[in-house]
Amino acid sequence: MRVGNTTREEWEEIKAAGRTRYLLLFGVAGRGIPMAVIFLVVFLFLEGRSFDASLLRATDVWLRFGAAAILFSLGGIASSYARWRAMEMRFEEGR
Repeated sequence: MRVGNTTREEWEEIKAAGRTRYLLLFGVAGRGIPMAVIFLVVFLFLEGRSFDASLLRATDVWLRFGAAAILFSLGGIASSYARWRAMEMRFEEGR
């Protein structure tokens, strides 16, 4: 979803669902977790690790994924909050 393409009706639906839901849906699930997965796959590839079942048992992989998920989720929440505020300013001040 892009702020510039959101209609007033869409904004009313988004706002009715709540800011917390929006931040979790778009910040964590939409940006944080996918970026953590991409980060992990790229770095495992660059390290030359084989993608097999033993990878799921490696503690360092899970620790790296957890750290990446937290950091990317925080970044996703911050950017989603900025989008929320931009939509608030766009639609609430225009009333």
